Amino acid sequence: MSDSSYRRTVIWLVVTVLLTGCQSDADVSPATTPSRTIEHAMGSVEVPASPQRVVVLDTAPLDAALALGVKPVGTIVYRQSPDYLGDRTEVIEIIGDGNKPNLEAVLNLQPDLILGSKIGAGELYTQLSQIAPTVLTEGSGRTGDWSENLQLYAEALGKSTAAEQLLADYRQRVRQLQAAIDQPQALEISVVIVPQDIVRAFTTGSFAGSVLQDIGFSRPPAQDDPDGYVARLSPESLEALDGDYVFLIYSTYQPGGTSKEAFVTHPIWSQLQAVQQDRVCQVDGAVWIAGRSILAARQILTDIETCLAADLESTETAE
Repeated sequence: MSDSSYRRTVIWLVVTVLLTGCQSDADVSPATTPSRTIEHAMGSVEVPASPQRVVVLDTAPLDAALALGVKPVGTIVYRQSPDYLGDRTEVIEIIGDGNKPNLEAVLNLQPDLILGSKIGAGELYTQLSQIAPTVLTEGSGRTGDWSENLQLYAEALGKSTAAEQLLADYRQRVRQLQAAIDQPQALEISVVIVPQDIVRAFTTGSFAGSVLQDIGFSRPPAQDDPDGYVARLSPESLEALDGDYVFLIYSTYQPGGTSKEAFVTHPIWSQLQAVQQDRVCQVDGAVWIAGRSILAARQILTDIETCLAADLESTETAE
């Protein structure tokens, strides 16, 4: 038996022993904690009416929980906590990296609710659900389903009304930005990331793409794909890369990425119309790719306002 298999077996046995003990206690003194039934990607589950110790298995439920006023006791991170969440993540224990939660760490936190996605944690659902009631969304939010996921997380947290208000505020801000831009459909927006000269674009079907769609921006034809979330482009395909604005995704903590400085001085990409007009805006991958919930969506709106500031000012002046 490999070390990893042995470790999983030990954790499984520990969880089983603890649950058996809990069951024995329940036989003597039945639990009276109020609960609710939640339908989710893996079926139905009873969750506490007011969960107090929440563990999240992805940035999306972390973002959602914090936006709803709930500070998880544990979270997974991707290399580091997202900068855009600021000090909201302080004192939250790290229980894994990427899509790999440490089950022993989760168990030690004694959660009463676990939130994640089927894509990231579906294979661990049986183990997780023996630790605490576990609610998984069908998708992770990367294909633009973030608002539906937010509503499911909110339902599990007993915060559905708060989620409705957050989404209403988001839609109101979108309308204000649409009015400030005047004709967003007249602007073509390109969203690209260049890890080690491999060019990828985030399409209309991506998380960031869904926010751009809400505003009403046009996209380059090669990036107009509602059925996918990312497309690989040829580095020489200027038409597929270009737009009235290019949002270049870059994260300082991810090695091998291409910054704005390197992008605009590249022998090929320096020919782009957006580069020549100084309309390339560097944005954070933790927001535009990994955020996938309401706080990240609001930050994308802020990034757009910052990037388009000159156009917005000229529109106001013309009025």
